[in-house]
Amino acid sequence: MPTNYGTATEAKIGEAVAACQRHGARSIVALSGVPGTGKSFVAGIAAQRLASDPLMVREIQFHPTFSYEEFIEGYRATASGGFAIEKGLFLEWNDLALDDPTHKYVLLIEELTRANLPAVLGELMTYVEHRDRTFTTVYSRRPIRVAENILILATLNPRDRSALELDDALLRRLRLIPFPPDNQQLREMLNGRGLATPVLNKLASLFDECRGQFGGDFDALMPFGHGMFSEVSAEAPDLFELWKQRISPLLNPPGRQPHPFAEVIEQHYPWRSADARVAAPVPAPANAGGAAPAAANAGGGGPAAG
Repeated sequence: MPTNYGTATEAKIGEAVAACQRHGARSIVALSGVPGTGKSFVAGIAAQRLASDPLMVREIQFHPTFSYEEFIEGYRATASGGFAIEKGLFLEWNDLALDDPTHKYVLLIEELTRANLPAVLGELMTYVEHRDRTFTTVYSRRPIRVAENILILATLNPRDRSALELDDALLRRLRLIPFPPDNQQLREMLNGRGLATPVLNKLASLFDECRGQFGGDFDALMPFGHGMFSEVSAEAPDLFELWKQRISPLLNPPGRQPHPFAEVIEQHYPWRSADARVAAPVPAPANAGGAAPAAANAGGGGPAAG
């Protein structure tokens, strides 16, 4: 039985799985969000749930120098000093799926928009959508069709330059699932870490303040998501070290203007010094009947407030 990752996280996994099941035979399904919103985590779990077998998931990562030759096919140097045409990563996986039509294969592409997509995808811009048609590859000149039983699931950062330059032809072949920072997923991720409830509430309020002040720009411009806190297991020193080593450099990159959210985040992040802590709320006085008040939840083990 699959692991349950919490209500909010399971909802995002289910959204990705459902989109692939409905549209994956004709489109690339892409989880779109700023760094640290759980895209890769959710995509990996969704891919495993979609594939017929865990070994039928292949994960690759695009980067600025990734090429058509690496993805589709191209010339490779041989041991004898010559060159031979070899399949790229996609054609290798696609051929396996064509030879095994009773099983579901998944190609998981991380950082989709870090590459020059039109150049890397080549003919796939058309033939992912039209899988009953064949295309002729550039180098080997052999006819190929995209297997009906292969799903392409991807993650992307909407702030990547390539994402900002996506044309209508490519956008039409993508099914974008938004992945904004999510406070419920934040609480699910940190559940059981021993963090006090006021600490969890303060972390959540950081995102709420940015969302409230920047509105429609929040989803695309927030410099990090809830996944930024994935390694936090104690208030001190974890949250101070996180500020010093990761958050502050993101907000104030050397030689560049501060991030537009920098001032708001600094105002609402109390752990900017090594000894900073969030104070637990003071217990209310005993009621008129003399009954002792319930103790404040300082251990973080119970349900999160709010």
